[in-house]
Amino acid sequence: MTLIEVIIFILIVSTALAAILNLLGVTIAASGDPLVRRQTLAVGEALVQEIDSQPMAGSDPRTGSAETLGPETGESRGSATTPFDDPRDYAGYSETGIVTPDGTAITGLSSYSASVAVAAQSVGNVPSGDGVLVTVTVTGPTGEPMTISSFRALYAP
Repeated sequence: MTLIEVIIFILIVSTALAAILNLLGVTIAASGDPLVRRQTLAVGEALVQEIDSQPMAGSDPRTGSAETLGPETGESRGSATTPFDDPRDYAGYSETGIVTPDGTAITGLSSYSASVAVAAQSVGNVPSGDGVLVTVTVTGPTGEPMTISSFRALYAP
């Protein structure tokens, strides 16, 4: 082998090695994305589950007045005395930095945000006045939003 052949061999091997290392770097940088997506989904599912666990009746159990979209006066998600008591109360709710239903911040989720939209919706035999479509949108630290929807229907307790 001549010196020129050795130099060409080293050049080819170093180029191939650089390409492989670049590919590994891209793979490692993107490996955290599935974790962020799963966490975003978990936050959205938890909020939908919280909303779906609320009873949906024609009138507010505390005041007896008809339920409307949005919270009644004095109601808030984290209130100990007048918390949200109906899926329609969550209309327009949003938070930056995910918190538990009682308002406690969850460590590690300060860069996530969530918002809730509630709209009258008919499905099958359920008229739009008796059903709502709840849409929860969660955005993670990557800025990619994830949307989860749920349908609730009025029932007479």
